[in-house]
Amino acid sequence: MKRPIFGIVAVVITGLAMSGCTGNVGLTASDDKTINYWGYEGGISTETAKEVISDFEGAHPGYTVNAVVMDTADFDVKLPSTLGKTSGPDLVYAGTEPNHLGRYVNVGQVSALDDVWEVNGWDDLVPSTQERLTYDGTPYAVGNELETVGLMYNQVVLDQLGIAVPTTLDELKTAMNKVLEADAGTPMVLACGGPCYAGLHMMHALGYATIPSDQIVATTSDGTGAYTDNGWLEMLETFEAWNEAGYFTANASGIPDENHTADFCAGNTAFMVKGPWMFDAMAECEKANPDAFKFGFTEFPVADDLPFQAYVGTGKAWFMSSTLDENDEKRQAVLDLVEAFTDRSIFASWIETDQRFPAMPFEPSDYAMTEPQQEAMQIIQKAGDNGGAVDIGFNNSAAETQVWVAGLQGILEGTATPQEVIVNLQAQLEKDQAAWAEAK
Repeated sequence: MKRPIFGIVAVVITGLAMSGCTGNVGLTASDDKTINYWGYEGGISTETAKEVISDFEGAHPGYTVNAVVMDTADFDVKLPSTLGKTSGPDLVYAGTEPNHLGRYVNVGQVSALDDVWEVNGWDDLVPSTQERLTYDGTPYAVGNELETVGLMYNQVVLDQLGIAVPTTLDELKTAMNKVLEADAGTPMVLACGGPCYAGLHMMHALGYATIPSDQIVATTSDGTGAYTDNGWLEMLETFEAWNEAGYFTANASGIPDENHTADFCAGNTAFMVKGPWMFDAMAECEKANPDAFKFGFTEFPVADDLPFQAYVGTGKAWFMSSTLDENDEKRQAVLDLVEAFTDRSIFASWIETDQRFPAMPFEPSDYAMTEPQQEAMQIIQKAGDNGGAVDIGFNNSAAETQVWVAGLQGILEGTATPQEVIVNLQAQLEKDQAAWAEAK
């Protein structure tokens, strides 16, 4: 029987983004016919996004979409002081966890969507997506880019060394040891320079491989968990042990995230932890290096005493500035743009051209998906069947993200111990939980 992608209990993660911009950043929200749109690459500069924006402008005479691609660091600096003001964006495409959408909702910078939620069909979003889009019972955003984090591998390297695709943590360790013994490059590519996105993705993989998902769900700014609970220290100790064993890229703490995938694509690395947002780039790598690189994607192995679990969520969502509540005509135009982004008629383009998944239920067999996409869908459904997942708590606040980054870099450099990192994480989490409770 055909089964739509439904019932995944998940929340959102801030996914990997590309820096840069398009449009005129000098325009402001006071220009009634200019929609200032700030977002990550997936919602602005993919082929599908560009087509939707072009069609919208054609159907709305006089309106211009000023689209600006931003990264997490830019959002953290610019959005708090500009969202909800004429100097900021009308529409944002970013994360919906407490560190992003939640913080702006709490201070009244985001327009509520309860008046259009059902009319526009957004109540049909994957239920778990709605969970993080909703604060105090009111929806504030429209999710997109259903994703997971898994184990990427280079089949060429595995074939050369006689390694089967790992299905358990012990098999993964054995495979990485074989790469080392054969002097066949780096077992697991890792970059933790700058914002350390790849290191944070590794935390998703190792976290769900070793810690029960309900415990991870609780260790958030609006939860009751603690980093001193069992599992977190052990996970960081595993990260430290893998680094000391030589599994990760040498000097990973100093390598910028945008540089590390080249080594994987060139055939110098066996494994990498990423998600579907990288599938189109990996397809290009195969074309460029057919003799050295054949891309594969599978679930990251989970400890024997745990049911299968994995990070599953929506990478980003659209939300609107509260300034639009004072301009009905422009608010409706922006709503029309968001509705166009979520129209089912463009699902084939999202899936087949951009290799990204909409966050509304769809039947995978209706679309031409690559093998990695099919595997990702299986992981998403399997994780949902076993209770789903939530993003690791580095999205609790910008401050906690920095504690995570500094801690991972310290472990990689040998200047911090896992126990010291836990102490710092717990201290920041307690501040975030107190601030969240006060804001609510």
